[in-house]
Amino acid sequence: MERNKILVDSCVWIAFYDETDRQHIKAVKFFRRANNGNNVFVMHHLVIIETLSILKYKRFKPEILKKIKSHIFGSIETEIIKGSELNLSKKMWGWFEKVNRLGLVDVILLDHCLKNKMELTTFDKEMGEVWDKLKGRG
Repeated sequence: MERNKILVDSCVWIAFYDETDRQHIKAVKFFRRANNGNNVFVMHHLVIIETLSILKYKRFKPEILKKIKSHIFGSIETEIIKGSELNLSKKMWGWFEKVNRLGLVDVILLDHCLKNKMELTTFDKEMGEVWDKLKGRG
C-alpha cells in the first residue's frame, strides 16, 4: 500500500517542538491524527534549516534537539528531501511576486508539493490560502 506523503511546513514543526508556542496543541493533534501508518511526513531541507534556526532564536532547550534528531533519523515515519534545484515555473514566481507575505521558501515548498503530488500541512495563513487555490479548493 502506497502511503500519502505530507510535506510539513516549519511553522508546524516549530509549534510541535515548542511547548510555549500558541499553536503547540494544534500541532500535537495534527501529528497524533496523521501518524496513523498511512502517511509519511516529509521534511524538506529548507524546512529543517528554518525550524532549527527559529528554535535557536527562541532559545530552545537542548533536549528539544534530541527530539528533532529522532524525527529526522526515523523514530516516526519521516522522509528527508535533500538539496534541490531552484527551478520555479513562471506561475510560481508570479505567486511569489503577488502575495506579499509569501516567502521564497514557501513558494519552493508549494512547487515541490505540486511537482511531487504531495499534500502540504502549514499553519501559515497566506501559504495555506495559496495552496488551496493551487489545488482548486479556494
